[in-house]
Amino acid sequence: METLIKDEFIVLKKNLIPDFDLSLTVYFRKQGKENIYIPKGQILKSPYIYYSEPFSWNKGVFNLRRNKIYIEEIDNYKNLSLEFTRDLKKFYTGYFFLNLFINYVSFPDEKLFILLKKGLYYLTSSKSPEIDKLNFLVKFIMLNGILPDFRYCQRCGTLLNEKNFYALDKDLISPVCKNCRKKEDKFYLSYRDIILIEKLKKVKFKELEKIKIEQKRIKKLIQFLNLYMKNAF
Repeated sequence: METLIKDEFIVLKKNLIPDFDLSLTVYFRKQGKENIYIPKGQILKSPYIYYSEPFSWNKGVFNLRRNKIYIEEIDNYKNLSLEFTRDLKKFYTGYFFLNLFINYVSFPDEKLFILLKKGLYYLTSSKSPEIDKLNFLVKFIMLNGILPDFRYCQRCGTLLNEKNFYALDKDLISPVCKNCRKKEDKFYLSYRDIILIEKLKKVKFKELEKIKIEQKRIKKLIQFLNLYMKNAF
């Protein structure tokens, strides 16, 4: 039985496999993460080869047949791979975005699709890819529902401020106040860092360049969030 579906996707990864010329790991707006198969010979006579590179956004009609998805027709597409190859920082940042979806996303979520689409689009004109990386990481963790509420002590519920904030717990997951402190708590984030994370949760992509962040803080927060994500997933 065949089912035609209309959707849009972003290419995360291109794979060569024995039984098919090409398999694309993609993230659909509605279907989530799937593989699209391009059968033998089709790649030689098909324009789909131009739409198959990582960073490509495609919109069209797709054929679901025997639990496999095939391209029926492409109505519109945008390939950002050439733009990223002109700037290595943007290229590596873009691949960081894609790898987050490859490694951590296993369910369909339209908000995550929009995050990836906007993240890649605004990255093309970014003047500071590292800030884009930090911003994307904060929003990605938040949309996955694993970012704690840094506004409150996770042990007593007290509203945190610059005077009563103490540290993160031993697992680098939850903030604690001075009244709840323990020896194993770690001084990894400052209160200013927490305020910045809260700000990045809400800032729009087009307004990101208005936020000024020191390079040392960007690097520290990216390292922390990567470690936090590995512990939380």
